[in-house]
Amino acid sequence: MKLNTNISVEHIITIITLVGGMAMAFGFIKAEVNYVEDILELKADKEIIEYKFDVIHAELIEIKEILKEMK
Repeated sequence: MKLNTNISVEHIITIITLVGGMAMAFGFIKAEVNYVEDILELKADKEIIEYKFDVIHAELIEIKEILKEMK
């Protein structure tokens, strides 16, 4: 059995298209990862989270006191 080892223009175009598509896909994935990292940095500001927990805790204490007074 003899293999056709000729390289045609169609093969070169196919290889270039595959490599270009893979490069574009990697670029899009990297851009999405950067976007998600930015969103997480905004949401994960520990000082803001701690402040919100303090506010919620204070409100819960007030609600408990109100419920005790109602009984």
